[in-house]
Amino acid sequence: MVTEQKNYVRSSFSEGVTKLGISILQTAKQPERIFQHGRYLGIPGSTKLQKDCIERILATPKVQELLVNRPSPLWPDLEQMAAMPQGSLGWCVHRRLEKLGICFLVVQSQIPESQTDEEFARTRAFRLHDIHHTILGLPITVAGEAAATAFYASTGSVPTDIGTLTSWMLRGAYAPIERRLIWDAIGFGIAVGQKIPELFSPRWEEGWEKSITDWQDELGISELLKTSPFQDEFATIYGLNLK
Repeated sequence: MVTEQKNYVRSSFSEGVTKLGISILQTAKQPERIFQHGRYLGIPGSTKLQKDCIERILATPKVQELLVNRPSPLWPDLEQMAAMPQGSLGWCVHRRLEKLGICFLVVQSQIPESQTDEEFARTRAFRLHDIHHTILGLPITVAGEAAATAFYASTGSVPTDIGTLTSWMLRGAYAPIERRLIWDAIGFGIAVGQKIPELFSPRWEEGWEKSITDWQDELGISELLKTSPFQDEFATIYGLNLK
């Protein structure tokens, strides 16, 4: 029996799926080289599926409220943060970056003066990643990034986040000794996502001198943080005891 062959138009996602798969596998194998291996993880970002997810996120009431009254894009520099009260958000962000020997993901001077809502949201989301690591006490390890990405993926279902999370999930296949901590971290990230729907709308920029414990109380995650697989991070980096 001969059936008629049908031709389907490939989407932009299907055309890049092989490259995406390569990035997922190579990043899982050598996570320390993510900036080299992960260059294709952004492929889903050009799809309609990704655009639809972003539009839904931008349309939520709290995010809309923030977009109507955007916080200042001017952040204190690290020297100014270092001079803030000990235990404050700014002080802790500085402390974390100094301890790790890293800098902000986004260079402030390179942010355009005028941005669309989507451009502003994308830039701010990248910048907030450092704050989210600080508030949640997440290390810059595969497990720490897995926790953050699990939170993003479980709350927003954005394809790029899910693709990145897949790399961290696969890491345990290459490094079995890391598997338990990675999955514990993923579970923790999802648990945070069940407690708070997003960490984009809080006006972090207006509370640099507020203590991170006050921020955590306000978000309602103080007790949840006591279940984190990275509790020692708060004591090691910030000198805080969550117990």
